[in-house]
Amino acid sequence: MAPGAPGAPAGLPPGAGAEPDSDIAGSVTLPSSTGEVIPASPTAIRVGESLKFSVRYGFISAGDAWLEIPEVRTWHGKPVYNLVARAESNKFFSAFYRVDNRIESYWDTTGFFSRRYSENRHEGGYRELSEITFDYDRGEAIFKADGQAIAIPPQCQDALSSFYYSRTQPLPIGGSVIFDYHASHKSQPIEVRVLGRQRIETPAGTFNCIAIEPILRAAGIFKNQGRLVIWITDDDRRMPVLMKSKVTIGSISVVLTEVKRS
Repeated sequence: MAPGAPGAPAGLPPGAGAEPDSDIAGSVTLPSSTGEVIPASPTAIRVGESLKFSVRYGFISAGDAWLEIPEVRTWHGKPVYNLVARAESNKFFSAFYRVDNRIESYWDTTGFFSRRYSENRHEGGYRELSEITFDYDRGEAIFKADGQAIAIPPQCQDALSSFYYSRTQPLPIGGSVIFDYHASHKSQPIEVRVLGRQRIETPAGTFNCIAIEPILRAAGIFKNQGRLVIWITDDDRRMPVLMKSKVTIGSISVVLTEVKRS
């Protein structure tokens, strides 16, 4: 995400009221026994899911964010989930740094891989429109802006679908999930570490959670600096309820406030 604080999901400017945070995953607990694998959850992805979050940068309320699956649609003859991530700064924050971002992924409903990825970003004085089409017959990610084609492996994930894919997978506590990922003109494996369990209280309720940490080597929804931990529910929904990004100057928290699931 550019520009803005590394790791900021809403594109927030550096230094805006950051709070110290020595270890964002410090209270996550590992099980006493090793080798536990939480089974896959293919039903975690449901059309109609809409999750609203409050975004805080240190002690400052910066705005709201949404993760949504509004529909299944057809893309080049193939059924795809329409995955949507949005972020909007509030009136106070917009007075000096407006954020209005929309990111979409067309995600194959049967194979769970990306077919198209697009961004429409407005962050302060920065604007970007971009679109990537994944052509698996040719083995290329094609960038609309300049026509550039980058080699990709079969059935890879984009910067948004990678999170939804992680929600469906078996999760080895204390281990990792690794899969192919494309962002920032690079195709490479991404590792998602499964840190342990924690009970998390949010305005939307209190949840038993699993903490996961993507090891980010390319920019996307979250920039490739700092540290990011995501808490998802320890049930078939695998619903994200809290995200924390640790950066040099402090931390950003994204907390679940409303849930809608059809």
